[in-house]
Amino acid sequence: MLEDQRPGSVYWIDHYVVGTNDLDRWMDFHERILGARPYGQVDERRQIGAFQKLTHCHHGGFVQKNPLPATRGLGKECPRYGFFTRQEDIDGHLRRLDQHQVPHSDPIHTSAEGEDGTVIYWEDPDGNEFEFWAPVHLPPGAMDDCGPLKVGRISHGVYESRDLQRTADFYHRFCALDPNQSSDIPGNTLVLPLAGGARDVYRQAEELGRRVGGRGEWRGLHAALVVRDEDYLPSYRRMWGELSEWEFDREKGLLPEAPERLPARTALHGSAAGRKFKEVYGRGDDFYDWDMNSFHFVGGVPERSSMAVYEARTMEFHMQQLLESQGQGGALPREMPA
Repeated sequence: MLEDQRPGSVYWIDHYVVGTNDLDRWMDFHERILGARPYGQVDERRQIGAFQKLTHCHHGGFVQKNPLPATRGLGKECPRYGFFTRQEDIDGHLRRLDQHQVPHSDPIHTSAEGEDGTVIYWEDPDGNEFEFWAPVHLPPGAMDDCGPLKVGRISHGVYESRDLQRTADFYHRFCALDPNQSSDIPGNTLVLPLAGGARDVYRQAEELGRRVGGRGEWRGLHAALVVRDEDYLPSYRRMWGELSEWEFDREKGLLPEAPERLPARTALHGSAAGRKFKEVYGRGDDFYDWDMNSFHFVGGVPERSSMAVYEARTMEFHMQQLLESQGQGGALPREMPA
């Protein structure tokens, strides 16, 4: 890990949210396959979803009103998320996947994303796609607090892009990310190494898949990108200075027309803290790239002087601090963690 990074550099993927049509099944599955543990408040009414703790990160499953579309197959659906694992634990992960009858690929040795390692593709009962990624060289912090199932933190996200150069320009400008220039990376792939050792990957696509978050029809699908906490608001202000605000509110039930034609933009995050954030700043803290992929930032405070492990400061934290600084008592309502 290089600690001397440009302001606004993204270090890790703090969390992601996928869709589910059966929350109890989703929670049980990921507990058995990833060793996921309860995290934050669970929506007891089963109307929104739940988060689970995974090492130094977490993930969420949000209940969707409509059936999720069929998967396009192992290693083909996007967005897709990977987890760091050790090379010597690959056989154990295969046995666990087989034990629970999880669809998966054989181990594949590859350097097609700029790093040498072994990947296993697998999917959950809702057709969400995942990977176990065992690189030859693990970055610092990748396996900290990995638990008995030996699954590390989120290693990467895989998304779609209709114009890889436009995508590269967007993330260079707003996330201080630059492409991996390895000759092993095929021409239809853009790899953006994150400063902590994870990565974001974009695949060239003529048409975008059904599960992308910015279509407006799915609840809460997104990933959260970690920047140093001092870069949290400056990163948003940089976006607000150049991107337009999308006034769409999914909870109002009005789907956007032709969302695939919309430019990169910022938007309201639907949580109580997200609504307070927009009330205070006049802009949302979600953002969408040119291909409807949805994100927001999380501030990170390094532990032990390194961003290999960090304390996450979410929008809830920042809004609570702001309210207290203004002498406004009481806590923000938290129907779900960010």
